[in-house]
Formats: sequence, C-alpha cells, structure tokens
Amino acid sequence: MIRLGLMGARGYVGRELIGALDADQRFDLAYASSRALAGKPLGVTPGLADLKRFSELVAEDISAEEAAARPVDVLVLGLPNGMSGPFVDAVAAAQPNALIIDLGADHRYKEGWVYGSPELNGAALPGAKRIANAGCYATAANLALAPLKDLAAGPASVFGLSGYSGAGTTPSARNDAERLEANVIPYGFGGHGHQAEIEATTGTQVVFAPHVGPFFRGLLTTITVPLVEDNTAEGLRRLFEAFYAEHPQVRITKEPPEITDVAGRDGCVIGGFAIDRDKPVLTLTSGLDNLRKGAATQALANIERALNLPR
Repeated sequence: MIRLGLMGARGYVGRELIGALDADQRFDLAYASSRALAGKPLGVTPGLADLKRFSELVAEDISAEEAAARPVDVLVLGLPNGMSGPFVDAVAAAQPNALIIDLGADHRYKEGWVYGSPELNGAALPGAKRIANAGCYATAANLALAPLKDLAAGPASVFGLSGYSGAGTTPSARNDAERLEANVIPYGFGGHGHQAEIEATTGTQVVFAPHVGPFFRGLLTTITVPLVEDNTAEGLRRLFEAFYAEHPQVRITKEPPEITDVAGRDGCVIGGFAIDRDKPVLTLTSGLDNLRKGAATQALANIERALNLPR
C-alpha cells in the first residue's frame, strides 16, 4: 500500500480526500494533521469519514519538522494559501523521493512544479515529484477553453458561480449561510487568482467574475468567447467530443449542466453550446464539484499518473 500523509484534515477538501482514501484500498493514510482538530480522533469527528481502516489516526497539530520525520510515499498539502512552504522544504530534505502535491495555490506555475491537470497536462505527470493541483474554478474553465485555443478571437468572459464550500471553513461573508440565504455574492473582480491560472493553462485571455451562491458544493462557469470564424454549435460540440474522447472524466452534453448534475459527483460536464445569432460568439457552460473534480479526486488522479498506478 502507498503511505500517504495529509496536512489539513479539517478543511472541506481534506475531509473529501479522507473519504475517498477510505474507499481506496491502494492507500494507507499514515497521518492526518489539523490545527483546529488537534487531539481528536478523526473517526469520531463530525463531518469526517468513518475511518474503519485508520482507527489509530488523530487529527493533531504537527510542525514541518515532525511531518518530515514521518515517512510517507505521498504528502498532500491541504493548507491555506501561503502556509505550505515550510512543509515542502522539510519533507523534501528528509524524504527526497516522496511525492508532494499541493492542493492550494502556492506552487501553481512555479519552477520545479508540474501543473496537476490530468486531461490537459497528463504527459508531464508520470514520475513527477512536485505537483500543484489545478484550482477548482480554473479546472472548469480550462477544460471548456482548451479545445478553443486556435479558435478564440479575443478575451473570453468567464462567469463563475460556486457553492459556499469553496470559501473554506474559516468564517467569512462568503460562507455565511444566513447572509447567503436567497442571495448571491459577487467577489474577486479585476484579477482573481484563478484568472492568471486559466490564462497560463489555455493561452487565452480571460475576464473572470466569480460569485458564491446559497448552496454547499458544486460550481458552474458560463463562458462567452468570440471566434475567429463562423462555426456551428453542433460542429463545436463534436470538436469537444473528439478532444476529450480518451478522457471519460469530461462529459460533453447538448444541454448546459446544472449544479445538481455535478454536486457530489466526479468529472466535469460541458454543454449548452450556442452561437450568437448575429456574430461568431460562442457561449457554453462547464460544471464540476469543487471538492471532488475541483480538488480531492483530481489530486488522486494526479497521484495515480505520477506513480504510474493502474486506473
């Protein structure tokens, strides 16, 4: 079995990853750490998986040096942005052969790190030792824009709507259920971090406008992009089907996906292809579960490829 350590078990993504690991016989969760849940057994912590195979685990606060002293094959960092650096340095020095995968934004498109998108960067993953997991909004937008790289005539408009789990567990306006009741909160205009990530991945300029809605999980990006030439909606849908023919985690549909189509499920759904009646402008929608395909199960897919595991 592959020994895996997890830093950041309290967060929603950490919990989702623990549940996925509990159902996967290939992995042994060697330890899981959470400052907020220090000293509490994971198996009896509300909201975490019933860890039948991991009864000895506790969610404890450990330092980077202590993490480095615990041998693992894979270290997953589910820490808030800006906090992963010391753990990377310590574990890399003590365990140079360990695979380190960062679920946060600290190492995306940084030298020495492979961008973790199985569909769009899969060839770079086998043998990788440092993987920066793609972001949730970015994954949805990247998968919708990648097939259009040679067809886009200008900046794409990306309207994003996510459940409030995307705002994490630290209390804020964007995960305040009372404030969000029958409400949508726009935020992050004019340079959200995912905007640069989408542009770097797809080579297409974008303007990104994220919003958070009154539901827990799942996200949609509705994308409008001008095209260099006239195309039909059906022709573009067939283009997408061919582009992702070998990637079953991406499903192409005629109708646009809704939150209920993706929440709690794996994979990405892209659909709703429509051409403006007066000009060559395409609109389509891409949806996924931000905690699964947007984070936890995408991380497992990246680990599979890095370690050349059967899928």
